Amino acid sequence: MKSACRHNVTWDGSTGVVACASCGAVEWWSDGRPLDAAEGMARLFGRFELVSTMPSLHAPAPNVLAYRAPTRRTRTRLEAFPIRQWLLVSDGLWLTHDGTMLLLCPTDPVLASNMGNGVETSPQEVGTR
Repeated sequence: MKSACRHNVTWDGSTGVVACASCGAVEWWSDGRPLDAAEGMARLFGRFELVSTMPSLHAPAPNVLAYRAPTRRTRTRLEAFPIRQWLLVSDGLWLTHDGTMLLLCPTDPVLASNMGNGVETSPQEVGTR
């Protein structure tokens, strides 16, 4: 079934993203061509700083990684995505934000470990925090 949404690309330099709150579509672009999701994420959020790993509430996986933008300018990149709505941005990786903090929720344990600087949190530890 074809979506009735009208998708517009939001550009930051040569990197574009479509993130639709209605249908959940996420597309990455560079110079008018599709871009790999991992590269798009790295271009937009690669300089964001991991500030916390916390148990999730209403997220697709048990833990959420919170990132802070290094500057106000880079924080505006969050505006390309709907606020407070989880979107699947690549295989095994969900994204949302509150306008200030980028929240990533990896559903793949290997990806979660890599993104959390190799620190794994067991379900028992999560419950005691």
